[in-house]
Amino acid sequence: MKKVMLPITLVLLIATSPVCGKKNPPHPFSLPFVVNLNGAQVPAGTYELTWESQGSAAHATLWKDGRFVATAPGAWVKSGVKYSEDQALIRVNSEGSRSLVEIRIGGTARAIVFDPTGNTVHYSVTKR
Repeated sequence: MKKVMLPITLVLLIATSPVCGKKNPPHPFSLPFVVNLNGAQVPAGTYELTWESQGSAAHATLWKDGRFVATAPGAWVKSGVKYSEDQALIRVNSEGSRSLVEIRIGGTARAIVFDPTGNTVHYSVTKR
């Protein structure tokens, strides 16, 4: 009886455990302006950026001096160009505020793209 229960228990344990995304080590990231990220106002400065990815889904978090600042879900998007350095793509909103739209990771051809409306983000890149 015990020999039968062990495999069943293991299968149930694996099937019910949450699927963990890939975590990345903290990465220094600078913002030149005050920006909005997922409803939070983030002052200009240098932060520690961490992100988790699972397939094309990504979740980015900014930390300052070991303290949580802001977090946002996004899409992990491949671009046709390898970025030479980290970049922040910032949109100037109609009332003059700025929103962080994309974090481009230096040394890769990938970016985390945020959608401020909360809709699912769908992007594609075409090579020329």
